[in-house]
Amino acid sequence: MGRSRMTENKLPDGQADWTPGLVLKHMTAISIANDQRYQERFAAQEKAVKDALAAQEKAVNAALAASEKAVLVAENNAQKWRENANEWRAAMTDRERNFATQGDFKAIKERVDRGEGSGKGMRDMWALIAGGILLLIAIATFIVSHVKL
Repeated sequence: MGRSRMTENKLPDGQADWTPGLVLKHMTAISIANDQRYQERFAAQEKAVKDALAAQEKAVNAALAASEKAVLVAENNAQKWRENANEWRAAMTDRERNFATQGDFKAIKERVDRGEGSGKGMRDMWALIAGGILLLIAIATFIVSHVKL
């Protein structure tokens, strides 16, 4: 049975039966063919790994370049923001310098609560009205005394 299976296979070199030398020669040929296939596969895999590493290196370099650009843009924006913040802070300081202090505000509030100043304004207005009337009387007197009818 084992022999019939071996004889079913075609024998190399037109041999009639498998001999130990023929088996050795056949196995060596198969081994050499397998080695050749394995070497080709290994070379193809090695090339694929090199290509993948080269592509990965390009991608990493592109990512690094993009991140460096992004960092530069962020640093420039941060610098502009700091400059604007300092300018804004200076403007707010100048504006606050003109504000009334809390002590000034309390003093003014107390004067308003006591009603100070309202009577003085009325007195000043009556003084202006009286001064205006006196001025009109003086002009009328001057005109009457100098103009002879």
